[in-house]
Amino acid sequence: MAHERKRHVLDYYRKLMGYYPIVGIFGHRQVGKSTFVAAEVDDYRTLDDIDQLEAAQVDPKKYIQARRVSKSDSHAWTIGVDECQLEPKLFPTLKEWVRIHKKPGQFVLSGSVRFTSRKAIRESLAGRIGVAELLPFSVSELQSRPLPDAVVQLLNCKIFSQDSLRCLLSLRAQRGIQKELLRYMEQGGLPGLCFLRSEELRKSALNQLHDLILSRDLRLVSELKTPLSTIKKFLGYIARNSFEPYNAAEVRRILGLAPQTQKVILHALESVFVIRRIPVPIRKKEMILLEDQFEERVYSGGLLELQRRLESAVYRNIRTQFAYRLDQNVVYEVFLTRDGARIPIVIRSEGKSLGLIVTTGEKPSLSETRSASSFLRRDGSAKVVYLSKELIAPQILDDRSLLCSIYAVI
Repeated sequence: MAHERKRHVLDYYRKLMGYYPIVGIFGHRQVGKSTFVAAEVDDYRTLDDIDQLEAAQVDPKKYIQARRVSKSDSHAWTIGVDECQLEPKLFPTLKEWVRIHKKPGQFVLSGSVRFTSRKAIRESLAGRIGVAELLPFSVSELQSRPLPDAVVQLLNCKIFSQDSLRCLLSLRAQRGIQKELLRYMEQGGLPGLCFLRSEELRKSALNQLHDLILSRDLRLVSELKTPLSTIKKFLGYIARNSFEPYNAAEVRRILGLAPQTQKVILHALESVFVIRRIPVPIRKKEMILLEDQFEERVYSGGLLELQRRLESAVYRNIRTQFAYRLDQNVVYEVFLTRDGARIPIVIRSEGKSLGLIVTTGEKPSLSETRSASSFLRRDGSAKVVYLSKELIAPQILDDRSLLCSIYAVI
């Protein structure tokens, strides 16, 4: 099938399988979890199948003990249970099983609800499960390229030098990426949607997908009584304000949602992988993004300006460079001061900071360079990369500032 590409999460997943008796693959619905897990385990089951769900409900112990053994040796085959969040009784049973049988790689659980959001999973499997989050396709996955590491290297280098430029892709390679990024900005990276040729079919499929998520998955983590139509309007507000500080007062005025109700909805949406929350520390606020680029485009009504769409695309692609590496823990922030200095993507890790500024010209604007200066003054160890939407040769502006094209790093 067209969407069955090698996923960047594969190496990360296999490392987890070597350490933990249970590995969790969680993520947005239609992100490709079922396809991935079914290809990696010996015995694939899904609780979306009513017979499988009933078997897990009636006798969870028997359900997980139905383990086959290969004829050639005593290797116990790996069982994969998809949509595991639908039967909480499984988790204490799994806890007791792996307490006794400690061999790594016995079970793979996957689901569309963050395991930390469900008490039964969180308390039963703490310390016994290694978790990987499967993200939507990145541009590099869509092109079947290896997992990029340009931004990882730029973050980790002390200063920018000619050596730093070696991690960037050549101009020749960038031309194909430029075309793919344009397609990605239109169609997103959810495998169940992005390969549909018809725009109307993609929109219809997204509407059905969100109806399922918001009517079923959301209820697993919250007792929300908010109408589905209001939640979708709320998602529209989030999409139209991508890379802007979230404004609870404005949401109350527009949608009539009390601040506490907003908090409950946001927590629930985050728990089912529909949104991402990124702090804006200086302003003591946060920025909220929809998980996938196509979701953002549909819910915003196509009204987002080019710069915001590019910032969203860059964030969604560079995060894969860190998400699938065991040795690189990072946090993301937005740098936004009261006097207007703004860096949309800041990556921090163990005393290192890298700011990414997306520019629509060949060179950064005056306001963008001022924002960079403000950021660099506040953090003496920080660096800034200006990412142009144009195909340009990289330029080292100084030992803490670099200009290159977006396509050189994704």
